[in-house]
Amino acid sequence: MILEYADEGTLRTYLKTNFTRLQWTNKLRIAEEITLGLLFLHNKGIIHRDLFSIQITF
Repeated sequence: MILEYADEGTLRTYLKTNFTRLQWTNKLRIAEEITLGLLFLHNKGIIHRDLFSIQITF
């Protein structure tokens, strides 16, 4: 099992705290990077788990 440590907490925490401050270009970049990372894992036959969505209120 491989886990990466993030200095400022989880992506969920970061987005809950900063969502309204982020530009849409940054939000889309984050989504694209997640998508590309998952695509890479799938192409390598790597199994992942514990992915879930978060609900952000505007």
